[in-house]
Amino acid sequence: MARLTGWRGVFQNKPFVLFLAAIPIVLTLGGLGYIAHRHVISRGTVPVDTHPVPRAQVVISGFLYTRSVNGHTKWFIRARKASIGKGEATTRLWNLSAHILVKPELVLDISGDEGVIDQISHQFYVKKKMIPVAARFSNGLVIVSSRLDYDDKRDSIHTSGQVLILGHAMIIHGRGLHSTPKKQFFQLDEGVRAVFAG
Repeated sequence: MARLTGWRGVFQNKPFVLFLAAIPIVLTLGGLGYIAHRHVISRGTVPVDTHPVPRAQVVISGFLYTRSVNGHTKWFIRARKASIGKGEATTRLWNLSAHILVKPELVLDISGDEGVIDQISHQFYVKKKMIPVAARFSNGLVIVSSRLDYDDKRDSIHTSGQVLILGHAMIIHGRGLHSTPKKQFFQLDEGVRAVFAG
């Protein structure tokens, strides 16, 4: 009985009871404070984006590009639409036609669905999307392929794909073309078949 009275005396001690009641409140407040602190820290952290920032693109309708040598226009390209990236040396083209002055008496026109101009190397290529690429010389010779690359410095046209050369009373078919337009030189790499009408 004396022992029971002793415990009763402890729980009747007001400061001790208040201390015991404060322990869960302090633990709860401490836990909530820790959670709030972690939340503020995680909200303040800026996530790192690993995706590169896209370059700005300028899209031009009714595009015209001119290449001049010694004050004379050597070739120009017209396109229905062009896309130029900021800081890039290439321009993508859609529905284009290129007009090249090969020499005073010889002009070359190349047309196609899509193409790319490299302004630094002065090269461009034209490729097929729906319609084959056609290169027409003013002397009547026509080259048809799925892609043609034109190199201004080397005065060359080349492709690794199938090629059809049409001329007066002749048809030549093969694969892989190396051509020097100014000299009217054309070489096919393989599978050459020719038909001459006479």
